[in-house]
Amino acid sequence: MKEHRKKYRIKDIAELAGVSVGTVDRVLHNRGEVSEENKKKIKEILTQINYHPNVFASALASKKTYTFVCILPQYSEGEYFEAVEEGISKAAEEFSDWNILIKMSYFDQFDESSCRNVFEEISETDPDAVLIVPTYKDATIDFINELNKKSIPFVFLDSWVDNSNPLAYFGQDSYASGYLAAKLLTEHASDKKDIVLFRMMRHSQNRSNQTIIRENGFSAYIKKYNPDLTIHSVDLHASDEELSYSILDDFFKKQPNVTSAIIFNSRAYIIGEYLQSRNLQHVSLVGYDLLTRNVACLKNSSIKYLIGQRPEKQGYNVIKSLARHFVLKQDVHVKNFMPIDILTMENIDYFINFELD
Repeated sequence: MKEHRKKYRIKDIAELAGVSVGTVDRVLHNRGEVSEENKKKIKEILTQINYHPNVFASALASKKTYTFVCILPQYSEGEYFEAVEEGISKAAEEFSDWNILIKMSYFDQFDESSCRNVFEEISETDPDAVLIVPTYKDATIDFINELNKKSIPFVFLDSWVDNSNPLAYFGQDSYASGYLAAKLLTEHASDKKDIVLFRMMRHSQNRSNQTIIRENGFSAYIKKYNPDLTIHSVDLHASDEELSYSILDDFFKKQPNVTSAIIFNSRAYIIGEYLQSRNLQHVSLVGYDLLTRNVACLKNSSIKYLIGQRPEKQGYNVIKSLARHFVLKQDVHVKNFMPIDILTMENIDYFINFELD
């Protein structure tokens, strides 16, 4: 039979210790002056009754509002960060009674100056915590230095920055993800000597922090298992698909025997749709993320594999963990890795339907 532990009120504790209710309240909340003798009496009673305060009720009673600023890259409908924000919104609704306030802010993910401007704006405020997508590593480091001066905790989503001491990270192990991508691309390509690595260029010509880490994992696998492979690097432009198509035409005209391709950016559909339009069915492409257009390419075989990372779950878990940390005073696990999902045309519908349930 399950036993139910008696719930002790402050009044009960005061009677057992022979002190006033106010004295017990001051000891429990560590405020005001209390004699050492009375402190000892109260603590002895707390130990005897195995007292656990209702932290949640106390937090709500305090009426303090916790403000979390979430800084995301701008996105279009059906893109990766739309799913991230859906997760944030879901958590914000679920924890709406916890005195949680979510403020969203956005930057152009292809323009470092836009990112720095948003970081500067947030630096002038005093939120309780900040969610950061560290697309630009140097800009992120400058920003978190400002947050550290104010003792404002921050959480990373999407990629990790070394030597930064965040409260937590939510996302894939980007290095392991790149390592796995190399294995997927080469496991059926032992007789081939060339791979093309596509990159989406940004206004500043800097690559995102996450793609750099993924490429490092990719290169480590190639160096270990396929050191004789030749890797061609081709720069494309996310904001100019016509220019990207021209670049792709030129590459495949010069390198008609290349049959393995990879991109570590979520805009794999630009290449997939190009391969479909040119009927280049012999090219196997590995890409990232379940964008609507990426999934369409996966279903028509112009993308062979998509690597997913559950963005909605990432956004949801960030807010859930911050809420529990600030309201319930719970510790947060620092590195929270998402599964590395490998999606194909054969299993994509099962995966999507499962995620929607």
